[in-house]
Formats: sequence, C-alpha cells, structure tokens
Amino acid sequence: MPMTSPVSRRRCFAALALALVAGLSAGTLPALAQDPEPPPDTTTTTVSEPPTSDTVPTTEPEGATSTTSSSTTSSTVPPEDPGAVEELPEEPVPVVPATVPPRPVVPGVYAAQASQLIRQQLTVAKADAVELQTTYATVRDDVVRLETELDALEGSVMGLAGSERAAVARVEAARRRFEARTLSSVVRGRADDAANLVLTDDPNEIAVAQILLGSVLRADDAAVQEYLAAKGEVSGDLVRVAERLVDARLELDDARSRLVDARRAAVAAQFNLAVFAAGSEIVIRGFVFPVGDPHSFGDSFGAPRMMGTQYEHAHQGTDIMAPIGTPLLACERGIVTKMGSDVLGGTKLWLKGESGTYYYFAHLSAFEAGIVENAVVEAGDVVGYVGDTGNARGGAAHLHFEIHPEGGPAVNPYPLLKVVDDLSALAKAAQR
Repeated sequence: MPMTSPVSRRRCFAALALALVAGLSAGTLPALAQDPEPPPDTTTTTVSEPPTSDTVPTTEPEGATSTTSSSTTSSTVPPEDPGAVEELPEEPVPVVPATVPPRPVVPGVYAAQASQLIRQQLTVAKADAVELQTTYATVRDDVVRLETELDALEGSVMGLAGSERAAVARVEAARRRFEARTLSSVVRGRADDAANLVLTDDPNEIAVAQILLGSVLRADDAAVQEYLAAKGEVSGDLVRVAERLVDARLELDDARSRLVDARRAAVAAQFNLAVFAAGSEIVIRGFVFPVGDPHSFGDSFGAPRMMGTQYEHAHQGTDIMAPIGTPLLACERGIVTKMGSDVLGGTKLWLKGESGTYYYFAHLSAFEAGIVENAVVEAGDVVGYVGDTGNARGGAAHLHFEIHPEGGPAVNPYPLLKVVDDLSALAKAAQR
C-alpha cells in the first residue's frame, strides 16, 4: 500500500502559520529563497542503447561544467509525479567528518547566524512563537516610550535661553565622554594590573606599558573633572535635564538594538511554527529553496516505487519540476561532499550544510562551472542545473531532492519546501 500523509490538514496548518508570519512582518518579511534568472532551456539527447558508462546530457547551460555519459530511456510520466516509474532506490549518504569553515567576518556588516537544524514539537513551537512575539511587543513599546520622552526633553531644552542651552549641551557632552571612559575601564579590567596589558617578562616593555597605563588613568580622571566642572556651571534642574537626555538616548539605543534582536527571534519562531504546523519533522534555519523559478512540486514522499520487483522501495524525497537548465541552488552554506553520475540518479551531487544536514540533488543536466568536491558554497549559490539524466531520461525534467538530517534517514522535504517557497513568493510580491 502507498505510504501517504494527511496533506490537506498540513496545508491548513501551514496557511494559518503563514498568516502569523505575514502579520508580524508587516510587509518587510526577508526573502528566504534566492532565485536568479534561469539560463535558457537546453535540450538533451536520448540514448536508447543500454548504458555503458555514467552519463550526463550532451548540452548544458552556458558556463556549466559537464561530464560525458549515456543513459537509458524511460517513459514520460505525469507532471504531478514525475518519479512514479523512476528506479531510484535509496542512495547511501556520503557522511564525511569535514566541517564547514566559519563564516567570514566583514566589519560593519551584519553577520547572518549559522544555519541550524531544529527538531521541536509543534506545541513547543507554538509556545516559543507566543513568548517571542510578546517579548518583541514589549521592547517595541519601550522604544516608543523612550522616543516620546526624548522628544519632550529635547523640546524643553529648545525652550531655554541660548546660554542655558549651551550649558546643557556641555553637561551632556561631558557626561557622554565620562560614560565612554567608564565603559572603557570596565573592558580593561583592573586599572593597576599592567600584566593584563602586556604578556612579557621584558622590563622595558613593562615600563612602556606602565607609562601608557598612566596616560589612560589620567584621561579617565580628566573626563571626571570635565563632567564635574560642566555640572557646576548650571543649576541643578538643568543638570538633571542634561543627564536625563544622556540616559534616555543611551536607553533608546539599547532598546532599538534589543528590538532588532527581538524581531529576528520572533520572525524565526513564526517560521519554525509554520514549518512544524505544515507537518515537517525538522526546521533548517537559513534554508534556501533549491530550485530557481519557475518550478512546481507536490508531496510524493513515501510513495511506492518499483512495486513487485526486488528494488521495491518508498520514495525518499520530493521531485521539483522545472525546465531543463533552471538553476539549482545550495540550500545553506556548506561543503560539496560528493559529485558524479550513475545510471539511476544521473548527474548528481551531495551537499553537507553547516547545520550538519545532508542534501541530495539528482538528475542534473550539468554542474555549475567551478563546483568541485570539497568546495565551500554559500546559501543560494548556483551548484548545477535541472535536467532529466539517469532513469528520468525521456520524462519531465525535474530535481529529485532529499534531506538527511545529520546524515541519517531521509525526512520528508515537502513541508519545509512548501513554507519556504510560499514565504519567498510573499516577499517577492511585497517588493513589487
């Protein structure tokens, strides 16, 4: 009997969860998939003779790297299930000990968090989403309150005489310098510990360090004296206004930073909820849809294959239909662990993501130029192109796609793919 799943119920859950995401994002939802323009469709040559070697189509997109081979011809299959007659038994996962190198740090540029594999119950995902949305709302209210207070303070200062405004500005500037020196001293640690600054036994270097330390302490003292002097020039009421201005601005800066973090966390939690509500066993933070536009796909995971033969098995992935030559994208930052071709899967590759998840791409028309084993790719990088190689020859061009968390058994990719694809479509529509 075919192994099926309650698709319609999962889609209803997914629709509800997606509505939550859309409501939170308010039109600024980040795109979760990157879809470069597909290269022109290409054609492949069908060979009717039995295979004598591993194969790849005789034509490929411009700039792509191809291998040579021949393959068997298979009959055309309905587009809703292009793999219905595929002879594609489960392929062993090429587990490797290699880890993905750390992401490069670019000064001044936000560093995206590393991709992460998440296993979570739906009830937990719901609780997390509610909690993080509440946190986000609380921090947002803090920002609004502080902005309102700061506007009122600045308005009161603008109503002062010119000399009083200048005095308040001096107190505020001196207080800011004092705060900066105080923060610096906390970072430095004990001010009288020269050994914390110089790791050497050379007495000359220690003497230089002590001189430098003395200048730092003098600068600290100067900041204190400047602040006290500025406060002494104005009345107590104006001092309080100036200090509250500083405090309010510092608190607002902190609240705005926390708001950014809270928003990211809330969006991530809503995404997790959408994926788990759709019926997925896992969530991959940072996941990118593996096929460029246009494409279509359905839930065929667990469907029977090769029934009544010694190769009888359940379908281990999702077949994503797209024109030949459509770009295939790395799902997350990772390492290409294996490339090759065979009679069944055709031109294929394995990718190990930094989350520890393994992804299998089969029936490619060609690899992208420069993609080799052990190459590090970023999420959204083109790794190859859609084809009909292997025993998909003669049928509808598509990508056979599998997800193996931590190199283990395959899980159904459909719920994750569906949510990511829907969110990407929403984000693109919002940008139009």
